[in-house]
Amino acid sequence: MGKLKFNKEKIESIIQKSFPKSNIETYEQFSTGLVSPTFKIKISNPSKILVVKLGKLKNKNRIHQNNKILNNLRDHKIPTPKVYFDGIVNRKFITIMEYSLGNVASNIYKNGNQNLRKNILFNAGKSLRKIHKLKIPPFWIHQHHEIKNQKEWKKWTRLRIDKYLRFFRRKFGSYFDFLEKELNEFWEILNDEKIDFVPLHWDYHLSNLNVNSKGEITGIFDFDNAIKGHSLADIGQSNYWLRFNFNHQGQFKEFLKGYGKKFTKKELKLIRGYSLLHLLAVSRTIWFRQKRLDWIINKHKEMIEELKKAF
Repeated sequence: MGKLKFNKEKIESIIQKSFPKSNIETYEQFSTGLVSPTFKIKISNPSKILVVKLGKLKNKNRIHQNNKILNNLRDHKIPTPKVYFDGIVNRKFITIMEYSLGNVASNIYKNGNQNLRKNILFNAGKSLRKIHKLKIPPFWIHQHHEIKNQKEWKKWTRLRIDKYLRFFRRKFGSYFDFLEKELNEFWEILNDEKIDFVPLHWDYHLSNLNVNSKGEITGIFDFDNAIKGHSLADIGQSNYWLRFNFNHQGQFKEFLKGYGKKFTKKELKLIRGYSLLHLLAVSRTIWFRQKRLDWIINKHKEMIEELKKAF
């Protein structure tokens, strides 16, 4: 299938299933680089702004699961857009949802003052804790790695450690001894700990959040990679992305405050390990799929140097 095209008449007829008297007044495609073409729609009767996403059929299961998660979280008073429709129309998987107020948190954070940045991180941590406290719904299933319990999570994590260390013995030669030591210490703690087995976002960073002018979370998005696992793994990924995108490693304490849990030294070590594990996962993916992204690899090396000096 070629480029996905917007069919105004067809989209309007779908919207009218939820809003029978409505008409599309205007529509425009978002300028963001999303995989699925995404449009902002203004309708009348009632006056409302909606979002329409066009997805390829091969991604229908992943998109449908994301939409179910959004509505489930909304039912639990967690700020996600309401999904009015998802289904196959004209060989496209179409999603019609509420338009989330606010702006992308990463943009507001980048240009905000120190106080606003702290508020964003605090509220981001607070919202993640709300997700982690939920009972795991039966449909919270990863498309490739279905983890059913603590034992399977630990087994999968051990496999990831071994896989990445084998790969980076060649690629990160000068850092290998440090990486091996860090991940082995991480594993020794993890293997002996009883973990919080929770629903994970698994891509929780500021580009997947909307905030208002006060830094309060108005929308959480992109649960395409949602998986079940250790709560600290989500936190470790968030830590990685904050450092990678903004060089603000020291500010992550505000995120941890918002999460609202007093972390032990062992737990902080696990968060550090999960952050490192995600760094290696991203690096490995780049080598396999796009070998010319050297700037990312160089930044990862800087981050490893910082880890070596930390604690």
